[in-house]
Amino acid sequence: MAESQACQETRELLPELAAGVAEGGARAVALAHLGRCLDCRRELSEITAVLDDLVLLAPEHEPSPGFETSVLNALAPARPGRRPLRATAFAAAAAVLVAALTGGLVGRQTSDDRQLARQYRDTLAVADGRYFVAADISTAVEPSTGHAFAYQGSPSWVFISVESASSSGTYQVQLITTDHRAIDIGLCGVTDGKGSWGTTIQVPIRDISRIQLVRAGAPTMSARFG
Repeated sequence: MAESQACQETRELLPELAAGVAEGGARAVALAHLGRCLDCRRELSEITAVLDDLVLLAPEHEPSPGFETSVLNALAPARPGRRPLRATAFAAAAAVLVAALTGGLVGRQTSDDRQLARQYRDTLAVADGRYFVAADISTAVEPSTGHAFAYQGSPSWVFISVESASSSGTYQVQLITTDHRAIDIGLCGVTDGKGSWGTTIQVPIRDISRIQLVRAGAPTMSARFG
């Protein structure tokens, strides 16, 4: 079996391995491959961490009606010169995020693990997705002011949901890469401590150390992915 085919078959099973529900000969073959493939082991580690994080981030209640539309609008192009994307790509991005925030992707602590793994795998299949990460947004003194999400796919995107910022106004959104570059990607408006914003990006999610929201006179809000 060619290594590329082994990687492909192993990665299809990674969500079930991460959830601890893979069974039989397929599990044994996948574990043997993981023993000699660093890339697949790294991806398994990332998926395991995401499953743990998303269970904690899943809300106790479903978002209000119209949430899907607000996500779609936030991810859609809003200014001239921005790379156009097909409507189906917008819908795919919204579908992934809505699934996570409503618990459709992560379920609850009492959900069946095999179903959880299947939902994670099926959701990532949208828009040629590879993985999905989530992190708390915090400041130096506030442990959680919202959540940030990043999706590696076609397109890749980030989405920010601010819930309790100490200062309202317009924040510059920056990607801080693992090699310490700061990339301005847009502006997020916050009113009465709340706001949301999203965009497609060209930077691979693996290369993002954190996303930060910066505004003069206000505490910097930051979500760490690395």
